[in-house]
Amino acid sequence: MKKRIITLLTDFGTKDGYIGAVKGVIKRINPQAEIVDITHDIDSFDVLGASFALNNFYRYFPKGTIHLAVVDPGVGSQRQPMLIKTKDFFFVGPDNGIFSFTYEREDLANIVVISNKKYFLAELSSTFQARDIFAPVAAYLSLGVKTDEFGLPAKECMKFIIPRPESKGKSLKGQIIHIDRFGNLITNFPAGLLEKKKIAEIRVGKRRIKGISLSYFEIKETCSEGSESKGLGALIGSSGFLELAVNKGSAQNLLKAKIGDPARINFK
Repeated sequence: MKKRIITLLTDFGTKDGYIGAVKGVIKRINPQAEIVDITHDIDSFDVLGASFALNNFYRYFPKGTIHLAVVDPGVGSQRQPMLIKTKDFFFVGPDNGIFSFTYEREDLANIVVISNKKYFLAELSSTFQARDIFAPVAAYLSLGVKTDEFGLPAKECMKFIIPRPESKGKSLKGQIIHIDRFGNLITNFPAGLLEKKKIAEIRVGKRRIKGISLSYFEIKETCSEGSESKGLGALIGSSGFLELAVNKGSAQNLLKAKIGDPARINFK
C-alpha cells in the first residue's frame, strides 16, 4: 500500500520550484510514495489542454494509481477541491473541468469535496493549494486513508462541453482541440468514427489532404501533391484521434492554426 504511485500533471514548469514543494509535502507524509511526473509543461491556465493530456496518459499506470492534476486559474476562489475514485484510479485536483475527458471514460465509484482540514497543511496559502491541500491529500491516500475521510460526497464534477464532430451528409465537421509541442494538430475526430469509411479528403482552411497515413514517416509520400499542401498529412495519433502533421515539421506553423479552428472530412 505504501508504495502506491502518485502522478503529477501541472502547468508549474520547473523554473520556480513549485513542483519541488509539492513533491516535498508528499514525501514528508509518505517517504515511500513513488512519484511520477506526467508533465509540468501544460500551457499556463490551459485547463482543457490539461484535461486532454491527462486523458491520454493516466490509464497506462497500474490500478490504484493516484493522479494529482493541477492547472488552477481559479485558485483561492469558490471552486471546490475534489477527490474522485473510479474503479481503477484516484484523481485529485480542482473542480474546474480538469477531469472532463476522464470523467466520461471512467466508471465512477465516489466523488468527494475535500474539506477535512485534518489532511491539509497546518498553514494554508490562498494561492498554492497544490502544495497545501492536494499534495497532502494524495499522500494520505497513498497511505490507505479512505476517500470518505476527506470530506462529504458530491454528485458530480464540473465538466467542459467537449466538442463533438457533426455529421452533415457525406461530411463530418469538427475542430482542432489540441496542439502538441511538435506542432501536430489533434482534431476531435475519434478513430472509431472513421473505421470502414472511405475518405475523399480532409480539409483545414484551404488545405486539402488525400487519405490517412500510417505514420509520420509516410506523410511526405501520401499527402496531396498540391504545392500548398505538400508535406502536410493526416494520421491517427497515439491519442486515438485524427491529427494533422508535417513530417519533421510543424503543421501549426504551416497552417497558422490554433485550437478551435474548424476541420472537415469529406467521404466518398
